[in-house]
Amino acid sequence: MKKSLALLALCCAPIFGLAQDGSFPTASIVNPSISLFRVSAAVGYESEYIFRAEQKADHSIQPKVEFSYPVLGFDVYAGSWMNFPVKRGGVGSFQQLSEIDLYGGANYSFKSFNLDMGYIYYWYTDTPYYMSNNSEVYVGLSMDTASYLGGININPSVYYYYNFELEQHVIEASIGYEVPIGEMTLGMRRLTLPIRIYGGWLTADRRNGNQSGGEDWSNSYFYVGGTADLAYALTDFCTISGGVRYSYLTEKSADMRYNYNVGGHDQHLWFGAKVDFGF
Repeated sequence: MKKSLALLALCCAPIFGLAQDGSFPTASIVNPSISLFRVSAAVGYESEYIFRAEQKADHSIQPKVEFSYPVLGFDVYAGSWMNFPVKRGGVGSFQQLSEIDLYGGANYSFKSFNLDMGYIYYWYTDTPYYMSNNSEVYVGLSMDTASYLGGININPSVYYYYNFELEQHVIEASIGYEVPIGEMTLGMRRLTLPIRIYGGWLTADRRNGNQSGGEDWSNSYFYVGGTADLAYALTDFCTISGGVRYSYLTEKSADMRYNYNVGGHDQHLWFGAKVDFGF
């Protein structure tokens, strides 16, 4: 899945794609069509790059591109998410990490539920000696609550991630709702207020990727956060948005030898803006 934050982003919310409930249609394979092919792209700016409540860089540009196609009822996707710090001072350290993530996966919808699974490769292009490129698999389940809550979809989800090199487990849950603020106040359906709240737990036995003379560093912490954006759909294929973000993490365990959280802060309040395209 994309970064959560994101991620997702988004990491970054889960995609409710082209899958058909409870069926495995072969039409897209037997009769392939370019009309079923989907491309989405985005370019964003963040005053800080925060991932799982840890700061990886300051002011950053974050482009993304993703492709998807339906196969046997699964929405199969692949893409790349990137982070490029605006300030290049401190290159080669965790103060300004450049990053390229390559990912692929598939999701399947059944009634109100969506199952998402995939793989992410994290490539730090300015890798310092104590960081390492690493890979992660994930599986997540999300739900569309609209049919149960009178048309309101708070989109609850829970995801599990496992990182092979870091021997790291992450469990993250979230809820999100797109408030129709424009329709409620100005009669503008294209103006909305997407809100998301999330929380997670991370534990790693080899947080340094075994890059320090064979001595492993371990740590565990809980984290919470949220985002609130004002979004306006310029067209059916282009949306601009911007807003605030907040994250907080608990104190790291005593055996965490070095602080990966740039600046040493446990909480962050920052802002960002983005332009999304879809075809």
